[in-house]
Amino acid sequence: MQNSELKKNLSNDTIFNAINKMFISLEDNDIHKTNEALLPMIQTIINLMKSKDSLFKEAYQEIIFLGSFYKGTKIEKPNEFDLNIILKLPLNNKEINFYSERPAFVKIKIDESSINDSSKYKLLPDKGKKSYKNIIKDGYLNPNKFRQWIQGILFKALNDFPKVKNEYELTVDQLKAKIKIKQSGPACTLIINIPHIIENICIDLVPALAFHIKYINKFISKFDKLENCKNEIWFAIPSPLTDNDSNNNNFYWRLSFSYQEKEILSRYGRIKPVIRQMKKLRDTQNWKSIASYFIETLVLHKIEELKNDLEKIPFQLFLFKMLQELYYACNKHTLECYWDKKYNLFSKISKIEMQNISCRLKNIINTIEKYSSDQFILASFILNSKELELLKERINNHQYIKDKNDEIQQKNSNSCVII
Repeated sequence: MQNSELKKNLSNDTIFNAINKMFISLEDNDIHKTNEALLPMIQTIINLMKSKDSLFKEAYQEIIFLGSFYKGTKIEKPNEFDLNIILKLPLNNKEINFYSERPAFVKIKIDESSINDSSKYKLLPDKGKKSYKNIIKDGYLNPNKFRQWIQGILFKALNDFPKVKNEYELTVDQLKAKIKIKQSGPACTLIINIPHIIENICIDLVPALAFHIKYINKFISKFDKLENCKNEIWFAIPSPLTDNDSNNNNFYWRLSFSYQEKEILSRYGRIKPVIRQMKKLRDTQNWKSIASYFIETLVLHKIEELKNDLEKIPFQLFLFKMLQELYYACNKHTLECYWDKKYNLFSKISKIEMQNISCRLKNIINTIEKYSSDQFILASFILNSKELELLKERINNHQYIKDKNDEIQQKNSNSCVII
């Protein structure tokens, strides 16, 4: 098919907009109800954690929403949240240095000789000083010890609540919640159920250290992009390493630029609906290894190429272009980190898995190109069969009503009124 014909066939966003409204957009009422119930629960847990450890109390700054919900790219119901526990250890800036020989990760070196003379350190009680010493090894902040320290405090806090089988029971403002906990990577996942309010909300609590971007200018290939963002804070995440180098590089912390990514996504608001429909297609196709962050990164890369056309390109055509980009990345088994092209986000996905997704994407793209005149062709891959039938029913019904109205208007315009 000629490229011009494909562009013409994908220039109508009626179906795209209908999918967004019917199957993807979050209901404001659901968001409000969830936030109203969850936030007091989380704050109660944090307050208890502060009472259990003096170093945590001193270092704690705030809880912030991250992930898809925070960036405005969440789909369907607000049932998964990423929350960072933001900490700043009682250190002076001159006591911290950063090193890295690994893309997208850094080591945090502490000048131990100056810690004992630090006024902030001296104010800590003995237990707080002991906690401090436990998360430092060979002069470096140890991400594994740090993660274990936070998880230990969380369990101490939860143990203050009654426990029935494997669920903790927490009551706040007359709302009773049942909480289960599991560990995954750097996060502790709280599964919260508040009967008749919310069911099985998953909250990933991730501890993070906050630093100014000026400390890592030599480790980021796109540092100019960071400098163009209003927020100048980045986060060090204690993600466990799982590759062959993990034993030799266990002091590495993952770099996270959540504030800056949110700002860029907000700057180009039209990309968010496309990201959401990419995620919907991913879920329908059951590509579990394609994380939401990978899709967002793919679009961030594409902004560089399309930024002059972003305000005028049809959504459906933009979505098709992103499917092509995902195919190219999967076919090469490479998705460069937006901030450091040397780090491949697909590195942990198996070759077989990448080949399967790549082949499926190629078939989808070929089918769309062949049948682009079918207004539902993209929808047939984004939606499951039941959703597709609902969409067709809605669109066809609206078209029937529109045709009827046009017919009535035409008759009225052709009729003569005799007085």
